[in-house]
Amino acid sequence: MRIAFPSLLLAGTLLLAGMKTGPTAAAADLYVAPQGNDVNPGTVERPLATLECARDAIRKLHAGGASPAGPITVWLARGDYRRTASFQLTKEDSGTSESPIVYRAVEPLGARLLTGRALAATDFKPVTEPSLLSRLAPEARGKVVQLDLAALHLTHAQPFPATFHGGGNLFELFCNRQRMGLARWPTTGYTTLAKVVERGDGTPAHPGTFVYRAERPGHWLVDGNIWLDGYWVVPWQSDVVQVARIDPATKQITLVATPPRGVGSKYAGPSGSGKENWYAFNVLEELNVPGQWCVDFKSQTLFFWPPAPLTGMEILLSDLATPLVELTDVSHVTFRGLVFEAGLGDGITIAGGSDDLLAGCTLRNLGGKGVVVKGGVHHGVLSCDLYALGQGGIYLSGGERKSLTPAGHFAVNNDIHHVGVRQRTYAPPISVGAYDAPSAVGCRIAHNLLHDVPHAGVLYGGNDHVLEYNEVCRVALDSGDVGAFYTWHDWTSRGNVVRYNFVHDSPGVNAFYMDDGDSGDTIFGNVVYQTIYGPFIGGGHDNIVRNNLIIDCEKGIHIDARGVSRGYNLQNKGMVAAVNAVHYQQPPWSTRYPEMHNLLDFHPELPTGNVIEHNVTVHCKIGLHLGGKKEELQYSTIRDNLDLPDDALGFADVAQRNFTLSPNSPLYTKLPGFEPIPFEKIGLFVDEYRTTLPQGVRQGAAAGGPGHFDSLTDVQHENQRHQANHP
Repeated sequence: MRIAFPSLLLAGTLLLAGMKTGPTAAAADLYVAPQGNDVNPGTVERPLATLECARDAIRKLHAGGASPAGPITVWLARGDYRRTASFQLTKEDSGTSESPIVYRAVEPLGARLLTGRALAATDFKPVTEPSLLSRLAPEARGKVVQLDLAALHLTHAQPFPATFHGGGNLFELFCNRQRMGLARWPTTGYTTLAKVVERGDGTPAHPGTFVYRAERPGHWLVDGNIWLDGYWVVPWQSDVVQVARIDPATKQITLVATPPRGVGSKYAGPSGSGKENWYAFNVLEELNVPGQWCVDFKSQTLFFWPPAPLTGMEILLSDLATPLVELTDVSHVTFRGLVFEAGLGDGITIAGGSDDLLAGCTLRNLGGKGVVVKGGVHHGVLSCDLYALGQGGIYLSGGERKSLTPAGHFAVNNDIHHVGVRQRTYAPPISVGAYDAPSAVGCRIAHNLLHDVPHAGVLYGGNDHVLEYNEVCRVALDSGDVGAFYTWHDWTSRGNVVRYNFVHDSPGVNAFYMDDGDSGDTIFGNVVYQTIYGPFIGGGHDNIVRNNLIIDCEKGIHIDARGVSRGYNLQNKGMVAAVNAVHYQQPPWSTRYPEMHNLLDFHPELPTGNVIEHNVTVHCKIGLHLGGKKEELQYSTIRDNLDLPDDALGFADVAQRNFTLSPNSPLYTKLPGFEPIPFEKIGLFVDEYRTTLPQGVRQGAAAGGPGHFDSLTDVQHENQRHQANHP
């Protein structure tokens, strides 16, 4: 069978099958197609069927000493490549700088790697059992169908744990590439606790009980299938807990187990605040909207109201929790123009190795994260789209903190949105050296568009990162007390430069949140519009906030002395231990961060060494917000900031979120020394991998301009330039 590979220029290439190599050999091509066969030689006319066979052919090529001087490209024809296990590459599958290995779609985004179990319309049967029909909402009767899960022999169809945070290890259901949601009440948004009866102490005798507000829960059959998801104590941590019983007479719900922090706001008394958000899910009685489903775990039956007739619909059930692709100690391998979809776990994981690249790809409808990089050097994610992910988008870690050796990883020109579907908090579009990503040094996050997410835009920690030219909007849609850029509780997380970013239209977020003692960051040249705060220093040291433009926010810039009341002193064993662990009074730390020399000797509980200067706040209710006594803030420098009651600066187009200032703006007269912000360069740009921009998105940089393909050297040069220009 001949498989069409359109738009391929075959002249000058050599096929791996039977190829002759020599000094003039420049490249090698291998072809794979869904309709191929692994007994084929991998030519255009006779392609292979699997990535594993292509991988093994390259191994044989290398083992025989016949590697070409140019790249080896594995071309994937249009179609679906269904997988039942991870595609695994190891050290022996590496390329070199002269001969990299590229796995590439013939038609960009035309080849899909997916692990979802395909279902047919005939797998679903009508619901006919009277006891089940009586539980369904009247509008759902005759429309809900059922699926026998036991017949599918799934790995991930067991009940959720009694308490958990995240996806709960249950499969997911997709129709026509859209995630179907578990039946829930309320259908959207939350209800709130009326009153806490018992906070819970973690014992079976006292798991937690509360009073609910509406009548609906009193009509549910509690049969071991109902769970609640809520912000039980704080607005930045949601947890799931199973329902043990519901008493309609007292309108009380008793839980199976106590959530990790208990039940009831930490800011209220024993009865709670009455504002704690929660919703119920996997409730058969609430299966009343097309596109929702639920599971009876005892009978292993799935109930589903399809969004459209099932005949002809692509129906996938994700059950493979391992990554679609795993690279271990692999170097110089690129994945280009592919779609990764319908896995229950992560999309791609990279551990060790160097110079691996994911470019122009789409990662969607995954239960875990999009891309996870742990260790190695110079790995990058460039011009990719990541969305509809159960957890976060791109997680980077690597480098060595004691020696401050940079990793050089980068995430550039990516559009990441609607992540955190299964884990709403601490599952950001990008995480670098933070939360469940191990520590990192010397990474670059640039020109990304991050939007429409429940919690933070970027979580970061570690050292010497550059986060620049990113646009972040509509974040913290489902949580509170968080930052668009968020870092926390570490006196040693230093040298991070956060510059030339645009944070906007996120009324529930602090734009740049250095929480709970975080220290040593530089926040320079950013534009903020309609958030709670702009830059926020939460009691830390040596943070530089300079040359930022904050517009129409509740409070422009904040600094406080929370370390006094919270004990950020030598008694704080965790923070002190972190300082001592890096040998901060010895090179390279003593030379890279000389301001740390007296950190533990001079009032570590006070916010020392911070500089807030040459910032502009416009139409903010409070321009500069100080938290703490004057004497507690005396060791930080606050000067030459301009607060304006309205926009007299001449922004290009506020309605279109264009805050470019003309060279003749009165700002430069009102605040001499304020440096122009290159607003026109912020955001996504067009390159060979991203040939068009999403509708309504402005172009942030010209192809080949700032943010184009980056390396460790680029990161180092950017850090050096920043330190020279803004000491």
